[in-house]
Amino acid sequence: MDPDHVLLIACLDLTSLADDEDDAAIETLCARAVRPVPSDRDLRVAAVCLWPRWVPVARRFLRGSAVRIACATGGFPVPDSTLGERLHQIEEAVAAGADEVDVPINRFLLDEPDALRGELAATRTAAGNATWKAIVETGALEPAEIRTLATAAIAEGADLVKSSTGKGVPGVTPEAAAILAATVRDADRTVGLKLSGGIRGVGQAANHLAQVRAILGPDWAAPSRFRIGASALLDALVA
Repeated sequence: MDPDHVLLIACLDLTSLADDEDDAAIETLCARAVRPVPSDRDLRVAAVCLWPRWVPVARRFLRGSAVRIACATGGFPVPDSTLGERLHQIEEAVAAGADEVDVPINRFLLDEPDALRGELAATRTAAGNATWKAIVETGALEPAEIRTLATAAIAEGADLVKSSTGKGVPGVTPEAAAILAATVRDADRTVGLKLSGGIRGVGQAANHLAQVRAILGPDWAAPSRFRIGASALLDALVA
């Protein structure tokens, strides 16, 4: 396989956020995550990304593997419930075995910076030792707002900034991805980047990878700090 295709598979958050899943569907997803290319015993995706109710199923199936469990939680996809409810969801996901939590930033607090910082700090506490991916939802924002929210999340301890939920608003664009990558580059500590939202084709994913390399360096992209969130992309890469 093309080395960049192998890298994209290794950086993939294999995502299943449909409403009609069952145990068998989640186990099938996990099996693909562990062996995305049947002929390659060493290659695996970085993580599976699931609804909270499927975390225990994934934990049983993936026990002993290097594939991480990411959970879309904390009010995902729209943080319009109370802060207490969102924090409780995060804590429950971590207690159930999530290694990572994908949590939307409350973009409705853009004009209330103190409240925004407070929510972000509380999210860090609720996530505990789990990897916290702060979702900016770039398709709903202007360029300056994207950088403001990403910068605020990094300041309050986010491990990665993520472009989109992929639900209800436009997905990531090259322009938005560039803003997030530059924000990560300018941070005063190591922060990761997850690009998601409408990424389906190999060419599209490859262009994002090239852009990340141009902004963050040719060797920056690695599963520990770079992720592509998608469901259909794996099939395209393997094909």
